[in-house]
Amino acid sequence: MTDSDGLLRASHADRDVVIEQLRVAAGEGRLTLEELEERIERTQSAKTYADLRALTADLPLNSSLAAPGTGGGVLELRTKHGNVQQKDYWVVPARIVASCTSGNVKIDFTEAVCSHREVLLEATCGMGTILVIVPRGWTVWVDSVTTNMGTISNKATDPGRPDAPVLRVTGRVGLGTLKIKYPRR
Repeated sequence: MTDSDGLLRASHADRDVVIEQLRVAAGEGRLTLEELEERIERTQSAKTYADLRALTADLPLNSSLAAPGTGGGVLELRTKHGNVQQKDYWVVPARIVASCTSGNVKIDFTEAVCSHREVLLEATCGMGTILVIVPRGWTVWVDSVTTNMGTISNKATDPGRPDAPVLRVTGRVGLGTLKIKYPRR
């Protein structure tokens, strides 16, 4: 993540995540009640990601409650028969777990913010489809992905930019499809 990403405006949902992280920290004895109240007040008036990060900088990052703008933690996208999507603006964590039985998972990195040099995607697909859309310039490595009778298709094969992230894909495909491509022009 670049320094300018800290200037991005925070949403209500971003503030809620920080408030929950502060409450967990207070419950663990890391913050006094007075510190908790003061930080919650500051969180509610925070305008940018940088403002929010300052409120949790001295706390360990709980993987399930990653502070906004850090991309910490693990993103899990799981479905049995339905559809799950991660798209539009979002902060990419270093590890993503995507699994579907007979449903569909769509992960669109086009508008995402990624501060990691490398992102690991662990994909498990039964009879469904996992669709991954990466921006042009990203490098995609399909490592250790096995298939039974399914299809693995990586159409994002242009040379990557040296400053762009590398998406490393691992996992298995049963009868379904794992497809990686660029967005439509």
